[in-house]
Amino acid sequence: MAYQALYRKWRPRTFDSVVGQEDITNTLKNAIKRGTISHAFLFAGPRGTGKTSCAKIFAKALNCTNLQDGEPCNECANCLAADKGAMPDIMEIDAASNNGVDEIREIRDKVKYAPTQGKYKVYIIDEVHMLSMGAFNALLKTLEEPPEHVVFILATTELQKVPATIISRTQRYNFKRIAQADLEQRMKYILDQEQIKYEDKALAVIAQVADGGMRDALSILDQLLSYEKDTVNYDDALQITGFAAKEKIEEILLALLEKDAAKALTLAQAELQSGATSKNILDELIDMATNALLVVKADGQNKSNFLSADFAQKIAAIPAQRYFQLIAAANDALNDLRYTNQQQIPLEVFLVASTNEQQASAALPTASSPAVTTGKDADLQAEITALKKQVVDLTEKFSKLSNQPRSNNRDQFYHIDSASAPVKKAAQANSTVDKPKKKPRVRNTERANEQNRKQVYHVLENATKQDLIALRDIWPDLQSVLSVSQRALLDVLQPVAASPDQVVMKCKYTLWFENASADDDFLTKLTSEIAKFTKHDYEIVLVPDEDWLKVRKDFLQTHGKELLAKKKEGASHEPADGNETANDEVVQKAKDLFGDAVNIKD
Repeated sequence: MAYQALYRKWRPRTFDSVVGQEDITNTLKNAIKRGTISHAFLFAGPRGTGKTSCAKIFAKALNCTNLQDGEPCNECANCLAADKGAMPDIMEIDAASNNGVDEIREIRDKVKYAPTQGKYKVYIIDEVHMLSMGAFNALLKTLEEPPEHVVFILATTELQKVPATIISRTQRYNFKRIAQADLEQRMKYILDQEQIKYEDKALAVIAQVADGGMRDALSILDQLLSYEKDTVNYDDALQITGFAAKEKIEEILLALLEKDAAKALTLAQAELQSGATSKNILDELIDMATNALLVVKADGQNKSNFLSADFAQKIAAIPAQRYFQLIAAANDALNDLRYTNQQQIPLEVFLVASTNEQQASAALPTASSPAVTTGKDADLQAEITALKKQVVDLTEKFSKLSNQPRSNNRDQFYHIDSASAPVKKAAQANSTVDKPKKKPRVRNTERANEQNRKQVYHVLENATKQDLIALRDIWPDLQSVLSVSQRALLDVLQPVAASPDQVVMKCKYTLWFENASADDDFLTKLTSEIAKFTKHDYEIVLVPDEDWLKVRKDFLQTHGKELLAKKKEGASHEPADGNETANDEVVQKAKDLFGDAVNIKD
């Protein structure tokens, strides 16, 4: 028989065997016992915390013919078929590879059929956040009012990507990261059942690397057993995971507390050469410093966190502020690791900077700091009061504007925009660096027309209704492929005219027009995705909504006559009725482009 990974072999088969999620499993068991089964569930949480396992156990229990206090019996025909993945009424769907509208429509069409073998038809949709927006919309009605014999279980690791309309139609269960002690206990049970010897320190290292994920812990354990099948050793665990020995981390931390940079660098470089990574060393130092701080604050309790017997005595006299400084500096170094390929440099800079006398003393409060802080607070309070008064004045001006004719609103708006410069100036009054004063920005209301008028005219001269319809049809699909910030920009854009090679998009607000015009990444992404959906390349021309009507009107007054003249000239060699047909074509094209804005005059 082929080898089976530990996380698959030891996947929980009952609610009681699920580790670290007792509140969720008890709720599900009670729901089964009382018969209060909801039509849809949403399991959300980090990877490897038991979401899919609970979904499978719950589906099996719903169709079990011999329930045992809310648990599946694992002996009846339905339970055995479910364990083998052969239960026809339990369907597992991977939304990552089945994320289209067609797959969801197929589910929607099949839910009306009764179950063939069990009591319920259960649909388990894993990684549900991968569904497209169209697929979510197709699922909405079925998810809200499915037949009585259907239960949906949705699982996701990224709850923020699931639409609120989906979440509100389900019972949501938030799975938490599994505690390190629970991970170690589960690994010990599995190793005892497999009759494999182990060292407790090795399991502690694996649990720390797993970061609350049972599947990750068992995968690392599986990898370690492939390295050495007879036993799980501490040294092998350090070698496989890239962690440093805990006793070495104690020595590095003690060198940092004693401000011995040379010793700290020597110890860290030795661990790097032994296979430890800079990230793991920093993580371990943060964990060790936090434990040391707790020991100092708890008057020497919980000394079991340390391996060295005299380590607690050596750190007893270190002030708490020193630990705060070390932890903050280590977190900054971890952040710096994300932006460099030289992973050793941020670690070494942290070790040297943390032992610097000036930096260490800078982190400590001085006797004069309360007075300074008090003075700054008084100045800040005065600035806040002034800002509040200016906000009230601006609110009154805006309320007056709402009662004025629309033609004057733009001039007044830009006047208020210039008047708001003192608000920004007051908000930056506490800056210690003097910057040259900038003149208030006066927006040129014709700027968009000057820049885009020729491009817009070119699009309008060659615009077709088919291109515009094609772009509007794929507009909802663009929402599913753009990021959250890009979707916000897309919401304020609307295609209003399109030629075979260009498209004019109007932007609702002037500020968003400026943001979209300056965002090259967004425009490049949008152009690329439009080309993918339409199988055709379009160049994007942006225009503010408030300027679009004027540009369109100017085009009708000037180029409309030119287009009509060209049509008449092209039809001059045709019979008289041909000229009439040409005129009708021009009029129809203008109506297709501009709708009710076209007035026909003989």
